[in-house]
Amino acid sequence: MDDARPRTRPPGAAASSDGSPPGRARATPLRVAAGLATAALALVALVQSLVLLAADDLTDDYVRRFMAGTVALVVEDIAPLSGPQRTARVAELDERFAYPVTLVARESLALSGAERERLARGEHVVAGVPRRVIAALPDGDALLVLGPLDVGANPEQRWRLPAELWRALGVSVGLALAVGLLAWWLLRPAWRDLRALQRAADAIAEGRFDTPIPSPRGRLFAPLAQALRATLARLAAALSTQRELTGAVSHELRTPLARLRFGLDALAAEPDADARQAAAADCERDIEELEALVDASLTFARLDSGALRAEPAPGDLGALLAAEARALQPLLGGCRLEVQASLAGDVSFDARLLPYALRNGLRNAARHARGEVRLLAWREDDGAVCVAVDDDGPGVPPQLREAAFEPFRRLEGEREKRSRGYGLGLAIVRRVALAHGGLARLEASPAGGARLLLRWPG
Repeated sequence: MDDARPRTRPPGAAASSDGSPPGRARATPLRVAAGLATAALALVALVQSLVLLAADDLTDDYVRRFMAGTVALVVEDIAPLSGPQRTARVAELDERFAYPVTLVARESLALSGAERERLARGEHVVAGVPRRVIAALPDGDALLVLGPLDVGANPEQRWRLPAELWRALGVSVGLALAVGLLAWWLLRPAWRDLRALQRAADAIAEGRFDTPIPSPRGRLFAPLAQALRATLARLAAALSTQRELTGAVSHELRTPLARLRFGLDALAAEPDADARQAAAADCERDIEELEALVDASLTFARLDSGALRAEPAPGDLGALLAAEARALQPLLGGCRLEVQASLAGDVSFDARLLPYALRNGLRNAARHARGEVRLLAWREDDGAVCVAVDDDGPGVPPQLREAAFEPFRRLEGEREKRSRGYGLGLAIVRRVALAHGGLARLEASPAGGARLLLRWPG
């Protein structure tokens, strides 16, 4: 049966050696603990090696001074003797001493140049592990060797490691095991939380945005889970806005496209020149309406997605208001526009984003004004900057003021029936205010209509 066949991986998606998906963390608490234990063992071994190297010279010097009297007595005892007598005397001393006493040829020992020089000066040297004391006799090439000094009665112990090294090795292994167990005990809860978050992230990456984010048992990954929830909520809101925007734009496009198609049909069948010119003018207005809708939709989408970010900088806000008022005066349907800016010094704002809010706010006011629009700006006592757009129209009821900022939301009533807006102007204004770290709201205007107020930290 088809459903019994093993699933194949997408091209280029190779599984790891343990069967886990590519990109998944392959470490485990046990592996991490083993790695830390190995690192601890290596560190202890390194420290011990450094300590042994540092103490080696001290040990040699101690043995040299400790054995100085014994070496001098033995040399004085056997130096006057002849060859056979000397050999017999050394054998006798070897029986009496707790460590070996031997005579060896000078060439049979691998000595360094410094050790040979010390022997030539009549000094004795300490060499090897275990330690051996070597002294030169006044005559001949024979060398007196005392040791190894730490060899016991059992000759087999000569090839065994000293007890100190075994104790040091045991301490190192015990410390490494303790570090490994402690690391494993500490990492297990954090690893469970991390794997739970990883499974949730994998589900989200596959498109299951309704996946719940688990609450970590520990505090280590709690901020990560909170950030992931916020990101997921932001993503869900962005997808919802995108769906609404797509549906609303599609709906709004139908009317001007239908009018444009009807106008083109009428233009092709109209024999009268004046009628054709009027039909062409209607088509041109429909095209301008389409351009305005597309421009507003793209602007809102970029602001809502964060593609347009505010970068406030000190500037002359009054000059910007005057320039925008002059540029928009021909597009305000004959309404009189008055600009009043009471600002002392520069104001912090984004000269690239703020004009979007000014243009949409002024056009929205002109659509509903009876004949006058005012553009005001001032600084409040706490340093905040306020920009207001007033009109003398019918105003907006208090219960509808917040709804007016929803994208593609056009208020009901005679006031809206004669409006050719798309419901994006005030939504764009609010996005620009939020990008500045401020707010946008509707109030009653002193002129009798509505006031659109923008406020942000200056």
